[in-house]
Amino acid sequence: MKKQKQFVLVGIMVVMLTTISLSGCTNAVDKSKFIGTWTTSGGDGTMTFNNDNNVTVTGQLGDISLSGTYTWAVAGEKITFTSGGSLGVTYDYRFPTANQLIFTNSNGGSVTLNKA
Repeated sequence: MKKQKQFVLVGIMVVMLTTISLSGCTNAVDKSKFIGTWTTSGGDGTMTFNNDNNVTVTGQLGDISLSGTYTWAVAGEKITFTSGGSLGVTYDYRFPTANQLIFTNSNGGSVTLNKA
């Protein structure tokens, strides 16, 4: 009986470690989807995501006109942009297709970007 309990305990630990490892992979996979240059559907704005977690933004993105380089990070289905280590803004994101990215804010507003 003692051997059976040890086997079950080891099995539970393996499942937990696998789950933790796979959940970490999700962000890595999502991060790779962002890399490259994206343009707004109207062509008025661009976002260029780099591997070093910097994004260069120019032009009109929805209701906001921006120009500069920001830091970005993904966690789950959210992306956060910060500037100079200060508080940032967080958006929900999704990839309806491999070449389309949609950001949605908490008010329901959204910006659609297409891979250049």
